[in-house]
Amino acid sequence: MSFDPRRVTTASELKALSHPLRIDIIEQLGVRGPLTASELGEALGESPANCSWHLRKLAEHAFVEETHDGHGRRRPWRLVKLGLTWGSEPDNDEDGDDEPAASVAFCTAARALEDALLDREVARYRRNGSGTGHWGGLGMSENVLLLTEREARALQADLQQVYMRHRGRLTGDEPRPDDARTVRMLLLTSVDPATED
Repeated sequence: MSFDPRRVTTASELKALSHPLRIDIIEQLGVRGPLTASELGEALGESPANCSWHLRKLAEHAFVEETHDGHGRRRPWRLVKLGLTWGSEPDNDEDGDDEPAASVAFCTAARALEDALLDREVARYRRNGSGTGHWGGLGMSENVLLLTEREARALQADLQQVYMRHRGRLTGDEPRPDDARTVRMLLLTSVDPATED
């Protein structure tokens, strides 16, 4: 699987992602590869039936699919694409006729998903700390820069390229070292409002 992020373009897709268990499922499939509903249930402390129901909901929006490698009840699922992106506005008119309503619905759903993901990552950071055992403190950093919009977008693209150098282990394009662990990084970028001088 290559790293080719899926662009989420509608409010209904964002809403489908917003359930905490669905976020867990996508995360497990992204890090561990194809899994059955039973394997997901064991990893997440949920019933296989509940995981199966949520897998089907994710499949309705083409986030996951069956691998067709299983038989009987052992049916593995995988991500359709590794990675998700979305903008601050929908890419198309979901309802077909009411663009402002679709835009409001999309922005509301995007904010709800972003809030859920942010809360999740902050809680994980607090739970796991900045490093464990011999890894030591990997830490947290904060930076303030004075940039133009063009420079800020270029910086984000540069940082994304640094992250991408290490994606091959998730996609299966590179072998995973025995001592590799899942390392999570959250890059948040905000812009202060313009001020009058």
